[in-house]
Amino acid sequence: MEKIKTEEVRRKRGRPKLDARITEEYAPSRRQALNKMYMYEGIHLLSVAATEIPNSEVLWQEDRTAVTVKSRDGILEQLGRMMVQDKLAYTDCAYLANLAIAAIQFGNTTREVETALRKIRMAAKSSMKNPDSEALYCALGSTVDILRRMGGIS
Repeated sequence: MEKIKTEEVRRKRGRPKLDARITEEYAPSRRQALNKMYMYEGIHLLSVAATEIPNSEVLWQEDRTAVTVKSRDGILEQLGRMMVQDKLAYTDCAYLANLAIAAIQFGNTTREVETALRKIRMAAKSSMKNPDSEALYCALGSTVDILRRMGGIS
């Protein structure tokens, strides 16, 4: 009796590989290269939405004459992930960037705002996977409200 050869169908796990050529050269790991890539996407959002995000210098300020940069990397990374990974709408990302800026100006730390943005990302992901779930949509609204209150916005 002959053995029947069957091919195993291997499923790929995780996310599709993203292009991080720009950051891979100077990052010690792939993970750090991707984090920098997301951060640069966040910076790109600030430059493209300059009119919608008036105080963007709170998150990113570049002084070419003094060759200095002031950056809140964690917040920019979360905004970049919202754009690239989560595919949130441009207007939503600009709105959340403004809430993040307000929260920083109100006295919250970069880490606190970054954590709030991450919670919003996770809630948005769950809500988008289950668009008919009213509970998940309300949970997303609650996480956005937390960031809004962090900025002193009622």
